[in-house]
Amino acid sequence: MKRRVVLLIALTGLLVVLLAPPSVGGSTSYVITRGASMEPRFHTGDLAVVRAGGDYSVGDVVAYRSDLLNSVVMHRIVAVEDGRYTFQGDNNSWLDPEQPTATDLIGALVVRVPQGGTWLERVTGPVGLGVVAFALVAGGGTAAHTRHRRRARGAARHSISRPSRPSSTSHTTMPTLAAAPPWMRTAAAGTGVLGVLGLALGALAWTGPLTEPTVGQEPTGRTMTFSYTASVPPSAAYDGTTVTSPSPVFRTLADTVDVQLAYRGPSGQITVDAELSTAGGWRSTVPLTGPVDVADDQAELAVRLDLVALEARAQAAALATGMPADQVTVDVVASVQSGDLPAFAPALHLLLSDLQLRLVGDASALTVVDAAVVDRVAETPRSIAFGNVSISVATGRAVSGWLALGSLLVAAALIVALRRMSLPGEDAEIRNRYGSMIVVVQPMVTPAGRPVVDVPEFATLAKIAERYGLLVLHWTRSGVGTFVVQDEGTTYRYRASVDAPPRARGRGSTAAAAPDRGLALTATHGPPSHRSPDVGAVRPGLPHQG
Repeated sequence: MKRRVVLLIALTGLLVVLLAPPSVGGSTSYVITRGASMEPRFHTGDLAVVRAGGDYSVGDVVAYRSDLLNSVVMHRIVAVEDGRYTFQGDNNSWLDPEQPTATDLIGALVVRVPQGGTWLERVTGPVGLGVVAFALVAGGGTAAHTRHRRRARGAARHSISRPSRPSSTSHTTMPTLAAAPPWMRTAAAGTGVLGVLGLALGALAWTGPLTEPTVGQEPTGRTMTFSYTASVPPSAAYDGTTVTSPSPVFRTLADTVDVQLAYRGPSGQITVDAELSTAGGWRSTVPLTGPVDVADDQAELAVRLDLVALEARAQAAALATGMPADQVTVDVVASVQSGDLPAFAPALHLLLSDLQLRLVGDASALTVVDAAVVDRVAETPRSIAFGNVSISVATGRAVSGWLALGSLLVAAALIVALRRMSLPGEDAEIRNRYGSMIVVVQPMVTPAGRPVVDVPEFATLAKIAERYGLLVLHWTRSGVGTFVVQDEGTTYRYRASVDAPPRARGRGSTAAAAPDRGLALTATHGPPSHRSPDVGAVRPGLPHQG
């Protein structure tokens, strides 16, 4: 039996090691899916069990921490480059905007439990933890109540004056925890502590929501990348027939330039204009496109610059103002409106002269990142702090559920082991069965002139003690347990072996039944010099057992 219990405890420990979350030193995490990005394989409420690993490759379904969303995202890896992973949901047509590194990855998918997240939330919720607590209390209460009913039935049978018939059927009573081996008492105490910790942690984790609102600033995430091209005839000026940015465009070979714009960011509208200006202060705006809707967080546009028309407009202004226009600054401005976000107006700065159109600055000027920041109210995971250690509420709920469930399983195993355990010796069984009426004392000397009556079974002694409202005094010496009841003028005694197994008995009695002729009570009134040091007397012809 001990081997089974040890094996059960070992298996429970192995499961705890395999299923423990990182917050308690494990490497297994649990993700409850939300949304439709991984359909049809995953649905809202499914439970994904992921484990941290040293190598992740394209095609793996991996959970990672998203700084942009302040949550955990589980998508499939579609590319790995320079230590960064590109993710995409199976049901999404776009890539995830973030490219996390290995330190941001939580673990790869091990197993999917359909609707397991829904059931886990129920089990670790207030109702589920209440049911577990009730089961723990009810299990112990039922066992105690069963023992109480057995004891009551046994006491009722003992009070019948008619002697019981002899029987060879043995009766085993489940030992109390106090009489259990030290390892079992230690396991029971540890199980109780784990159960209480689980309930306490569950109470803390379920007294509030999973997340809490936090206010912070973050960039808008909008970028605009410019580029331009121009078609030219074959000549010694260029290696080919297409000029690309950031190379200058010579006017003798090209009169038009195509400008490309690639936008990434929240949806909205984009309007493109050409803003002309000269050193004398003249400014003019030439519309290039009307508002263009951006619906999928990215857009690509193209506009054409007519260099002849732009120069003619600048020269007409110079003629009107009398100020020369040797060079014209051409700024291609894209005005982006995205909901409540601040206006974003990236510009491509070009310089137009009689000879060429060139980029102002180097190639880095072709990409413009929105420097504005906005206040964001994000739902961040709530945490529970224990000194310098803190865990998330979601982890606390899961750990509390596992602690409560594990303590319940171990408690059930201990109860089974305790029920199958039998105490050695009749003396120990009597103390276990009638412990409420027995008082352990030091060996006592027989009072002078006091008669001693030996009873054939402990049930008779128990009946005498109950009838007179007395306690049973008990001590053990030389392998024999002595039980006595002292009335006003008589001492009633029963002796039981410490090592010998319980005697055969009938109908719940503890020793052999008395013969049909009545109770065999033997009284001895020898002088004090013939009595043993213990309470009682030496009966002639019988060995002394004191």
